[in-house]
Amino acid sequence: MLRRPFILTVTFFAAALWVIGTSTPSAQTIRLSDLPDTEAYRTCIAQTQQNAEAGFEAAIAWRDEGGGPPALHCVALALFGLGQMDEAAKRLEELADAMPEASDAERASVLGQAGTVWLQLRNLERAHEVLSKSIALDGRNPELWIDRGEAFARAGEYWDAIDDFSAALDRAPGHIDALIFRAAAYRLLDIDDLARDDIDRVLDFAPNQPDALVELGALHAKSGAFEDARAVWLQVLSIAPDSAAGRAAQAGLEQMDVKVE
Repeated sequence: MLRRPFILTVTFFAAALWVIGTSTPSAQTIRLSDLPDTEAYRTCIAQTQQNAEAGFEAAIAWRDEGGGPPALHCVALALFGLGQMDEAAKRLEELADAMPEASDAERASVLGQAGTVWLQLRNLERAHEVLSKSIALDGRNPELWIDRGEAFARAGEYWDAIDDFSAALDRAPGHIDALIFRAAAYRLLDIDDLARDDIDRVLDFAPNQPDALVELGALHAKSGAFEDARAVWLQVLSIAPDSAAGRAAQAGLEQMDVKVE
C-alpha cells in the first residue's frame, strides 16, 4: 500500500500556516512570545522544519510563556522531526483534549494527525481507535476515512478498508489516494475488475500518476501479463525513480524476474 507524505497541519490556525519561500524571523534570535500569535506560530513551524532540535527548544519556551495550543502543536511537530514519533502522537492526542473552545472539526483534524503518526509506527489498534474518534467528530473529512481505511488494510481487513475508502470518495469524488488504496484492496481480494476500474479512473485524468501506475503493473503481473507489467513499472522508474512509487516499481520488477526465471 502506498503512503502519502506525513505533513502536520492545523485548521484552527490556518492563517498562520507557513508557505515555503516565506521569510520568517529565526526562533533562535527572537522570543516567540514577543510576536503576534499567527506570526509566532508560523515562525515556530518554520524553525522545526529547518532544525527540529532548535524548534523544540523554542516551542517549549513559548509553551511555558503561555503560547497555548499553537505552541503545544509546534512541540508535537518538533518531536516528530526529532524521531520521537510515539511521544508526538501522544502529545497530539493530548492537544485535541486541551482545546475546549475548538470546533469538532478542528479537534478531529488534530486527532487525525495523531492517527497518522500511529499508522507510521504500525500501531494499527491505536491508529484505528484515534481515527474512529476523529471521524465521530467530523465525518465530512475524507482524509480521516482514508487514513482509517489504511489502518484496516494494513491489518488485512480489506472489506472494512474498502468501506472507508468508498466513504472518502462519497465525500470527495475522484480523490486519487482513495481510488488507488481501494484498487489495491480490491486486488488483494481478487476482485481485479473493480481494481482496474479504480485505476483507470485515476489514469484517465492523471496518466502519469506514479502510484496508480505501480498498481496497474501489479494487476498486469497478477494476470500473467509480465511484459505489460514490466513496461508500466519501467515507466514509473522514468517518471519518479527516487520516490516510494519508484522503489515499489523496482521491487516489482525484481520479484517478477525471479518468478519468470
